[in-house]
Amino acid sequence: MSSSTTTAMHAAMSFLNFVLLALLPMKYQNEELSPFDAHGTIMLLYILASIIYSTALIALLLRAHHQLPETPCLAALEHISLLAGALACGLLLLILAPPFGYFLLAFCGVLVLVKALLGCYQQIHLLDVAAISERARDLILKVFHRSGRQEARDQAHAMASASPSMNRVLTDHNSTDQGSGDHNTTPIGSV
Repeated sequence: MSSSTTTAMHAAMSFLNFVLLALLPMKYQNEELSPFDAHGTIMLLYILASIIYSTALIALLLRAHHQLPETPCLAALEHISLLAGALACGLLLLILAPPFGYFLLAFCGVLVLVKALLGCYQQIHLLDVAAISERARDLILKVFHRSGRQEARDQAHAMASASPSMNRVLTDHNSTDQGSGDHNTTPIGSV
């Protein structure tokens, strides 16, 4: 992802987190229970997701400030921060408006699953391509291309010239062949 795209995503996620946090006390202002009493597990998960998101975001900002080279570890950190931020928003939405919260959590889960499957597909494809040897590719090309059929026919004729019994088989085949349009009845090699 480009730097401007991730910056915009982090800005939107941070803004949404602050708005949802501001709305949370409004929902519980007339109730005796606090959000921690009513939704203790969700609030603890929100705190954990927020800590992970903040820590990963700070690490990414330090990387940008020091202009460190892109490594797989830092790329994974970027995905972790975006996932933790989306999870934090989803958990707050789960408290404020449960249908939207469930939708956002399911959507994030599907995105993670699709990303994992795409990564697996790319690895499987690379392994599959590497497993097919040069010889197997040549064989496949010969089987599926007409030039390969012609080469096979030429090889059979070359073998027939070396073996008299094969020459009779080819002569008999050519004289009785009705469908190929190749009605040559002369023997290919001398006996």
